[in-house]
Amino acid sequence: MRDNEVAALLDHAVATVELPPGLAQRVVTRSRARRRRRLLLSGGTVAVVVAAGALLLPQLGPAGRGGGSEGGGTGLIAAAEVPAGIVGPDGRPVTQAQVVAVGRVGTETLVLIRREPRAEERAAGGQAVEVLTAPDVGEPRRLLDHLSYDLACVDGDVVCAAVRSAGSGLGVAVARRSGGRLYVLAQAPQGRTVEVVANGVPHPLGAAPRGAVVEVVAAEPYQEVQVWASTEDGRRYQIPWAPGAVLID
Repeated sequence: MRDNEVAALLDHAVATVELPPGLAQRVVTRSRARRRRRLLLSGGTVAVVVAAGALLLPQLGPAGRGGGSEGGGTGLIAAAEVPAGIVGPDGRPVTQAQVVAVGRVGTETLVLIRREPRAEERAAGGQAVEVLTAPDVGEPRRLLDHLSYDLACVDGDVVCAAVRSAGSGLGVAVARRSGGRLYVLAQAPQGRTVEVVANGVPHPLGAAPRGAVVEVVAAEPYQEVQVWASTEDGRRYQIPWAPGAVLID
């Protein structure tokens, strides 16, 4: 019930009874205060749980392996292998060299396979992948034939620009909605660590040269989720979302 409806109901109920004036307003005010306290307490609890989770989760190894559960809630998801039946553009089974990133996302596995960038992309230093999904039940299929990445840095991010100009790439990130949940698959070159921040909540992924996945809570990934990479010398930059990187069936 809305505050104004509570006030109207109380005013009507006490219309013929002599009670202290302003009772309805005081009840509404106290109700608002209780709601604020509940929100603050619940927000604090979430912050404590997230902080504790960050301490308890094992660090990801070079293969991007980590803790977490696929059963529910947010957290890191164990690294995945490329499922059988995944083929490249030439129709042949993919090789490890072709796979940019792979990760479990809900009830499927996402596989990002390296593609030749278009001429204009190559000239700008960009790279490209195609995105395939292998559900637990059913045949693998392509979600995207061509996803361009590494083409731009966030405005004003000098670390991003410097790392990109070194020629080792920035990394790639895609977000996948599956079963009502949102998963982020991120990858960064060897020697860097990755962190996903969703609505201000950090999710450290660690090293992810083969990709790592985390489940996050966000309604609008492009606005509410950022993917960050840190170099060994401590410099931090944002991996830009590529156009089309939020995958929705």
